[in-house]
Amino acid sequence: MRHGKIRIDENCQVVKAQWLGENWYVECSDGNQHECDYIWLSTGTKFDATTEPLLKNILETYPIKIVKGLPVLDTYLRWPGCELFIMGGLAAMLVGPTARNLSGARMACEKIVPAIVKPSIALSHKLNEVQAG
Repeated sequence: MRHGKIRIDENCQVVKAQWLGENWYVECSDGNQHECDYIWLSTGTKFDATTEPLLKNILETYPIKIVKGLPVLDTYLRWPGCELFIMGGLAAMLVGPTARNLSGARMACEKIVPAIVKPSIALSHKLNEVQAG
C-alpha cells in the first residue's frame, strides 16, 4: 500500500463487478468506480438474533435473553421454551469461535442430537408431562 501497488477501500459495498478481459471493472455503492487486477473481499457478518427476519416471530412468542446479538440457548442449542435448535454463528456462545465452520457444525450436532433422539431430554415430552399432570 505504501508503494501504491495495492488499494484498500474499507466499507465499500460492491454493486457491480465485470471482467473486461484483462482486469475487473468494479462499481461501488458510494459511486466510485475502479479497474482492478485482483479483488479480495472481506464479507464479515454481524450476528444479531433480533434483526433476523426468521427469528422475529420466535422472539415475540418465546422471548429470551440476548447477549450482544446472540441468543442464550440451553445446553442442547435449543431456543428455551420451544423445539427450535440453532447452529452456526448464532450458536457461538455455546459452540465457540468455530461455530461458523465445519468443525463447529460437528460440535453443534453433538449437542443437538441427544435432545432429538432421547425422549427424556425432548422439550415436547416434558411439556406433555406438565399438561397431563
